[in-house]
Amino acid sequence: MFFFRRSNVKRAPRPSRAPSFALPKRRTSVLLAPSNQHDQLPFLRRSRFSALPHFRAHENEPESLSLFIAILYVVDLFGIFPFLTLPALLVRLGYFGVLLVLSIIFLQIYTSFLLSQCWTMAEYLDPSILQKRNYPYAALAELAYGPCVSLLVSVLLDLSIFALAVPSIVMAAQNLEAVVLRMSAGLYNFSYCYWAIIVGLVICPLMWLGSPKHMRGLAITAVCVMIIIVGLLWYCLLDAPAIGTPFEGVSMELPGFLTILSSYSILAFQFDIHPVLLTLQIDMKRKSQVSWAALSGIAITCSVAIVGAGIAAYKFGSMISSNLLLSLPTSVPFFVMLILMSLQLCFSVTVASSAMFMQIENFFKLPETLCCKRILIRSCVLALEVLVAEFVPNFDALMNVIGGTITGPLVFILPPLLYRRIRRMERVHQRIAAEASYGSLPLDLNYAPVELELEPLLVAKKPHSPPGCWLRVVRVLNRLECDISCTMAVLIFGVLATFLSTYLNLFTLTDLFKNNSPCLSNLTAH
Repeated sequence: MFFFRRSNVKRAPRPSRAPSFALPKRRTSVLLAPSNQHDQLPFLRRSRFSALPHFRAHENEPESLSLFIAILYVVDLFGIFPFLTLPALLVRLGYFGVLLVLSIIFLQIYTSFLLSQCWTMAEYLDPSILQKRNYPYAALAELAYGPCVSLLVSVLLDLSIFALAVPSIVMAAQNLEAVVLRMSAGLYNFSYCYWAIIVGLVICPLMWLGSPKHMRGLAITAVCVMIIIVGLLWYCLLDAPAIGTPFEGVSMELPGFLTILSSYSILAFQFDIHPVLLTLQIDMKRKSQVSWAALSGIAITCSVAIVGAGIAAYKFGSMISSNLLLSLPTSVPFFVMLILMSLQLCFSVTVASSAMFMQIENFFKLPETLCCKRILIRSCVLALEVLVAEFVPNFDALMNVIGGTITGPLVFILPPLLYRRIRRMERVHQRIAAEASYGSLPLDLNYAPVELELEPLLVAKKPHSPPGCWLRVVRVLNRLECDISCTMAVLIFGVLATFLSTYLNLFTLTDLFKNNSPCLSNLTAH
């Protein structure tokens, strides 16, 4: 047996008896993920092409968002504004108001679907766009129309998010001031100016968080607080004594044009999720489900707000105030509700501002981890928002300007434009890729993959069965390019509504500071 022993074989190492902390640490294995950064996309700029995938190392990232958590984010983004301002809006518009609210909400859902589809197509056309995840809206504009439009989108987006945060701070400070004033029966008043600073100090540490995927606990807490607020609000409404006859002042007549235009601006302000939608989509586990998250969140918020508006119209009729809180009687649940509303507004501002801060930090090339520069930048922006809130008389005056002039282009103009452009780019890419695959063979330039997919399904289904009829309808809509026609209709509506709202705001801008803020009055007095 000795002669058959192999001398070149190494002995297996003996197991070490040393403690685990004394052993050398093993390096963790590097996960390799394919990257399509060098795919051959002929109509896009590329420094080099390669048929083989390029692999890059990546570290373990935080867990992506599920559909349920994304729905919670959408509900939290809307906040409590629809519950407080929608009742007076519906009473002023009459039964026509329900139709207007549902129409604006449907358009919001449709344009959010267009925006999510744009990002999906952009990832297919240019996979390197994932490196621009900190400013996705501007990245889509750059892909479609170039850097100039991207800069315009960045300015509009930051201005919209900044302006949306100011009314939330104003309302949170006013609620806390009302708690002290009503509990003391008007004997003691802690000024709104100081409450705004306190609200800013509460929001400040929350602002230091990163993207939405780092705010799961915040979103769950905010929605739990929202549920308690809705329960207390309905209790206060049902417990309040009725004023006049039920539904007094709610008419069937068509309201005036200026009333409809002003209501459009308020609704666009209240149901706006587009600045944060793409950031939410990038952080989701299944990015295609972001449309369902937007649909579910909007449907939940709208349903609860319309039910509360119906109860308020039944109780108060035309005597209802533009802010529902001013029509409710004083009680212990009312005070608890005001405090929770202020807390929820702090959560809403934190979630809504994440897209703006990520874009600013990308401009300064800051890391995604928490650092001193992030704390400094976010704290300075929040201090500026509090400073603006100190000199605004009320949040009602801001909703027309923000909703009609700033939010309108981001919601009703840019999504159809981006969709039409990127959709055309995708079709050109499909044709060029087909020509590159088949070489010199004659090709049908009217190639339609949807038609080829529907043909075997139509043969398999019975012509008069419900599935067969539905497939025929889909084929007709695809041939008519109804998605392009619908986007054109929404684009025309957005341009007209934004132009008319901006024109109206130019004449009503002086009313914004007609009644000076108490902070401004105290400053001028001293």
